[in-house]
Amino acid sequence: MLLHELAEATGVSAASIKYYRREGLLPPGERITTTRQDYGRAHVERLELIQVLREVAGAPIARIARVTALLDDPDVPLIEVLAESQTLALGLEDPTDEESAAGGADGAQAAGGEHPSIAPLLAHLGWPDVDSAPRRALDRLLRSLEEWEAPTDLGMLLRYAEPMAQIARSDVDWMSTGAVPAGAGPSVSQDVAVMRAVAGAIAFDQLVRLLRLLGHASFSILDAMQVSEDSGASVPRITRE
Repeated sequence: MLLHELAEATGVSAASIKYYRREGLLPPGERITTTRQDYGRAHVERLELIQVLREVAGAPIARIARVTALLDDPDVPLIEVLAESQTLALGLEDPTDEESAAGGADGAQAAGGEHPSIAPLLAHLGWPDVDSAPRRALDRLLRSLEEWEAPTDLGMLLRYAEPMAQIARSDVDWMSTGAVPAGAGPSVSQDVAVMRAVAGAIAFDQLVRLLRLLGHASFSILDAMQVSEDSGASVPRITRE
């Protein structure tokens, strides 16, 4: 397809496509003439990924360029690209800035050691004992919880982690195959896998938060109704407008 057809197919303006091409985010098409290029499905998927990174994740061009550069490097495995995109999806710090501030990947250990619940959590779940941005973020969160005198023991973590492990397994299957369970559907391109990883992480993270808040509201109402029933008082019925 030509440039105007690519713009129509993706909803991205021709000017933006040219800009992404100049910045190296979008590979050039197959040259037809000195001024015309032919674009294919891979260009559509790359533009869809760029739009998700910009509009859903709110990533700056410089960080999007880092993701696309990794995707275009045949020596970089997909898992490394997914790790980079994960930091964007979760709103975590730029990993290069984070490592500089923390003194590298071993910053937590140098500062006095990782939170003691994390390694046993990984062992219990059978997850690899490797460094990652979410692991470092979890360490910071657990230390904040301790400052608020909230529980951070392994038992508390497992109450959250065990159901989340099943959710995460389904997420990863969908990102890579488009079907659940794994192997039930066709594989997808790396651009689509990364796009799903970013969009899925953001959307499903919001889903988990909303379901948790819905549970809080529902159990609070049920508790109030039970107290009212025990005391003989009436509780106003809550209805939607």
